[in-house]
Parts: sequence; structure tokens; C-alpha cells
Amino acid sequence: MSEMQAPTAIDRIKNLSEATRNTIALGIWLVVLVGLLFVSVHGQSKLMTAGLFLQFTGAYSTFLLCGRSKYSPLVHGVPYTFVFTGAVLLCLAPDFPAPVAASLVFLAVTALMHSSVISGMRKVLLSTENTSLVGECLS
Repeated sequence: MSEMQAPTAIDRIKNLSEATRNTIALGIWLVVLVGLLFVSVHGQSKLMTAGLFLQFTGAYSTFLLCGRSKYSPLVHGVPYTFVFTGAVLLCLAPDFPAPVAASLVFLAVTALMHSSVISGMRKVLLSTENTSLVGECLS
């Protein structure tokens, strides 16, 4: 492979500042909320709206909460709490055709996002520790 490769969308997202990524994610979350409220006004059940909203919130909260090392380790359970609560609401919704399948997909996406955040935090911690060890060895 050549040294000069076209930047991918993931590379561009990684180069954004954390504040910009959070703003984009919040914007996507708000668009989903408005969309869910719109279809709720036009006949979708409130249980289905609340279930989908909580499951999207669970996926979003992995980046917002779990990506910060300043929070307690118990925070890593918050996204799954949202996903499981949303799954219960989807199962209770009378007009949702496949609540179990949708809940499993949301759970898998949330777990994938959570593992991505955790592996990113580990890389940062390891590089920080290696940098400090090199600095100690040089002094």
C-alpha cells in the first residue's frame, strides 16, 4: 500500500475535536427525537416512541459518559440500563412488530460502541503511561 491514501470518513471524524464530535452527536440525537415525536403525533404509540428513544439514548450515552475517565466505573452500566428499559417498553408497545429482534440489534450496537470507547481509552492510557515511562528513563 502507498503512504498517501485518501482520508476516509472515519479518519476525518477522528481528527475532529471532542467538542465538535459531541455537538454532531447531540444534533443527530435531537433529529432522532424530533422524528420520533413527529411519528408519535401521527399515530405511533407512546410506548414505541419512548422505547426507541431510550435505546437511541443508550447508544449515544456510550460516547458521552463512558468515554470520560473522570467518571466512576459504574457509569459503564448506564447505556445498558437505557437499552434494557427501552427493550421493555418496545415489548409492551402494541404496534411494534419485532421488539425482541430490534432490542437485540440495539444491544449489539451499544455493546460495539462501548467496546470501541473502551479500547480507545486503553490506547490513550497505554500511550500516556509509555510516554511517562520514557520521560522517567531519560531523566
